[in-house]
Amino acid sequence: MQRKFAFFGGSFDPPHFGHLRIIESVLNAREIDKLFLVPNFLNPFKSHFYFSPKLRLEWLRILCKESLKVWTNKIEVLDYEVSQNAPVPTYQTLQFIQQTYSLTPKDKMHLLVGADNVESLHQWQNFDWLQNNVEFVIIPRRGFRIPQNFQILPFCAMDISSTQIRNKLACGDFVELSHLIPQPILELILKEINCKKIDKK
Repeated sequence: MQRKFAFFGGSFDPPHFGHLRIIESVLNAREIDKLFLVPNFLNPFKSHFYFSPKLRLEWLRILCKESLKVWTNKIEVLDYEVSQNAPVPTYQTLQFIQQTYSLTPKDKMHLLVGADNVESLHQWQNFDWLQNNVEFVIIPRRGFRIPQNFQILPFCAMDISSTQIRNKLACGDFVELSHLIPQPILELILKEINCKKIDKK
């Protein structure tokens, strides 16, 4: 029997309602046996992160526990990349999943990729392996074109990005954050920011 898996990796720096909507869209639109959520230690294309890998991992787990209870048995938050304490290429994590969960050639893996990353896909490490082992599913984003040869996730693109949230946090603009981040996560983020301010004094 063929099993269907999905892989949604990223910085989740921090997790927000956009991520939540994507997760819900995947589970509603596709008959997925297991969705792997994989926060990275550091995006290979970036030089730093805003919140620590440990915090992002913890907040993503809380997001699932608080907002995705109905799908608890279909979601797994993996700490594989965070635990490596170094950037990890996607293919390596997928190979870890294949081995750990005993995936067979009959099983299907959907790899979720943001539309803003499509043009750089060919630069991903071991891209040939990815092409042969996964089915790319593109998450639409306003302003980015998706080539016709890709599957598209049925998803109403939201004007939310982690960069937008980090900019608001950096300048102390907390008013709109409750519309961008689930309340349990927002409370922990503000607590973390306040602790950093105290430590600097």
